[in-house]
Amino acid sequence: MKAKARAALVWLRDNRLRLALSLGVLALFFGNAGFRSLVSNWLELRRLKKELVHLEKEEKELDGQLKALRGGEGPVERLARRELGYIKKGEIEYRFPPPEQP
Repeated sequence: MKAKARAALVWLRDNRLRLALSLGVLALFFGNAGFRSLVSNWLELRRLKKELVHLEKEEKELDGQLKALRGGEGPVERLARRELGYIKKGEIEYRFPPPEQP
C-alpha cells in the first residue's frame, strides 16, 4: 500500500504544474457565471427549438381542420346531423328500431 501512495506522490510532484493549470482552467470556465449562463442558455435554446417544432406541427394540423370547416357546410352539417339529429327543411327522417337480439 505504501508503494502506491509513494507512486501517487511522485506523480503529483512531477505533474503539479499541469494539475495547477488544469484546475485553473476548470475554475475559470465553471466558476464563472458567464460560462454557466452560456450553458443554461444553450439548454434553453434546445428546449425551445423542440417546442417550436411541436407547435408548428400542431399549427399545421389545426390549419387543415380550419380549411376543411371553411371549405363549405359539409363537415359542420355532417356533425350537426350525426351529433344533434338535425334535418334540413323538407327532408323526411326515417328511424328504424334496432334489430332484436335472438
